[in-house]
Amino acid sequence: MRKVIDSLTFYGIKLYSYVKDLKLEYEDFIIEKIILNPLYKYSCQCCVDGFYQQYLWSKGRDYVIRLGIYNPKCRVPPQIELERQYDHEIHGIVLHPKHHGFSLLDKRLEFVYMFAEDHELPLFIHSPDESELRKILEFVNTNIIIVSNTDINISSSKIFYIREKPTKENEIYGSGSPYTKDIIESLKVNSSFYNQETFYFLAKKLFNKN
Repeated sequence: MRKVIDSLTFYGIKLYSYVKDLKLEYEDFIIEKIILNPLYKYSCQCCVDGFYQQYLWSKGRDYVIRLGIYNPKCRVPPQIELERQYDHEIHGIVLHPKHHGFSLLDKRLEFVYMFAEDHELPLFIHSPDESELRKILEFVNTNIIIVSNTDINISSSKIFYIREKPTKENEIYGSGSPYTKDIIESLKVNSSFYNQETFYFLAKKLFNKN
């Protein structure tokens, strides 16, 4: 069997309709884990609503890896909110500066970066500004996973990229399901691109899955 960890899915948010369960096998593929990204696709500014919806959906589904999320504009300080999410077993923290309208250099994010480092959690950053990303690389000492930006190509041992068709050693597979296509449909178009390192082992290492 060709094992897969899908590093970019958005299941469990009511706005996009719940699914009862997912088909996780196709021919000789088996999706061992999916990583839930709690970000809303559209303009919702509530950074945590998607997380708690996904948490309720994912309870009892042992194939799910949860990510936390934070917007520095949130009325709840990160010292409280990230601890809450960590208690719900998150394996990374999502930031979307463009979507939520903040800078990666915002002073309110200093605790987020420290929390991620202290708990060995990777940061998922959607569409970052490249100059800001380069600056935080000077002091953020945790892995950073770039989502939804094909223009940035920074060479760093701390930087990884989510691609639907990963071909490089610093890229990991993510379908974007259900926003882009069905989770199985994505595998079908990837059959010839499969590499055990980029589709499975690298994600397993990044998310501390033994």
